[in-house]
Amino acid sequence: MHNIMIICPDNSPLKESEKWLSRYGFQVNTSSTLEQATRYYELAEFHLLLIDQESIDNTSIAPPEMPPRIVLDTKPSLSTGVNSMSKGALYYLPLPTDSETLLNNVVNALEQHNHALPPKETPAHNSTDTPIEETLTLGTAGSGIVGQCQPMQDLFRDMRKIAGTDVTVLIRGESGTGKELVAKALHNLSLRSKKPIISVNCAAIPENLIESELFGHEKGAFTGASAAHDGLIFAADKGTLFLDEIGELPLEAQARLLRVLQEGEIRRVGATQSTKVNIRLITATHRNLMAMVKQGQFREDLYYRLYVMELLLPPLRDRGEDISILAKSLLERICQKHNKPNYNYNRTFDKAIRAHNWPGNVRELENAIERAVILSPQEKVDANNLKLATQQNSTSTMSNNTTSSTDTLVGTTLDDYFKHFVLTHQHKMTETQLAHSLGISRKSLWERRQKLSIPKKVTT
Repeated sequence: MHNIMIICPDNSPLKESEKWLSRYGFQVNTSSTLEQATRYYELAEFHLLLIDQESIDNTSIAPPEMPPRIVLDTKPSLSTGVNSMSKGALYYLPLPTDSETLLNNVVNALEQHNHALPPKETPAHNSTDTPIEETLTLGTAGSGIVGQCQPMQDLFRDMRKIAGTDVTVLIRGESGTGKELVAKALHNLSLRSKKPIISVNCAAIPENLIESELFGHEKGAFTGASAAHDGLIFAADKGTLFLDEIGELPLEAQARLLRVLQEGEIRRVGATQSTKVNIRLITATHRNLMAMVKQGQFREDLYYRLYVMELLLPPLRDRGEDISILAKSLLERICQKHNKPNYNYNRTFDKAIRAHNWPGNVRELENAIERAVILSPQEKVDANNLKLATQQNSTSTMSNNTTSSTDTLVGTTLDDYFKHFVLTHQHKMTETQLAHSLGISRKSLWERRQKLSIPKKVTT
């Protein structure tokens, strides 16, 4: 995985590139100034810097030990561009710039850097007969997936076995369990690790745009298609394509994806010719795809193409001591993110963490700890600032129509807990606040309301 540092003011158009570069599989860090970046990071560890000229107007960036860099400028000029290139910038671009142009320059810069490095010696025997060296230890913070419980150890064992193959993988688990982290770890352990992993959340792309985004389009293929576009599957060529929430993919796009898997080729929207691609496909879902097949919502032939190897991610509530281990790791990382002192993980904080049922899984845990870090005083992290449902229930009396305390929910299903939480809090929270507290999207909240027949609050 390539590490990229973005150096720009908070109001810079370059700031927006952090999210979409992360979705393309890059590890991205940000700093407001070059001085801040050098103070808190070892710049030599990054493969590329993206720098807003405003952040370096009064700074020299000539040191040869700095990694490759692209300079972007809201007030571009010939003299500034020449000066930037003379100091070692690979490219000088105007701001704002479209994501496709910036991505192409990022990829070109990384390829130039890779070619400049001396080639590593490789064994003479066939690499397919050689077990992959695990450069990251699954289960530790460095791998991105923290866990020591038996279900996670079983998961790691299966991941090691299949990582070196090109077999299609289906990752199943509840929302917020970390399915994308598993996909990225599989890619990093694979023979394709030097190539990109392209991550796509199928639920986040409007239905009328998803075919164009995935498969690309020709110029003039539809209104607004002013230029040809390659698509995300083509961008994953020689690497890994991760399709999250595959159950949200429309039937038309499912048919196109099936052709990619069967023939190893894609056809842009509006094109007459196909293009060969070589991808390793990893998909994920929290839905029951077989039930969707029976309901006519998912293609049966595609289902069996996807269901070759399956990895199951356990919900956080079933991971025992992992909850404390995860919380401690997240607390340390979030303190660094917000330039807070490294809070001690105290017993009261852990007790509050362990008392909660975590319907939103790891995503909800991370959100809660971030709230606590931001709201807590400098001396110590305060468990009350987690703002969990269990804390709120302990200080209020529930009506006769709902469960009197969260303790009586222990052992019930996730759906029971979800319904209880929504009915209890919807009169004092907006839909956005409810979704955020549960660690899910508004779309997921709406879907679960429909599934569980949870009525919305009555407004007067």
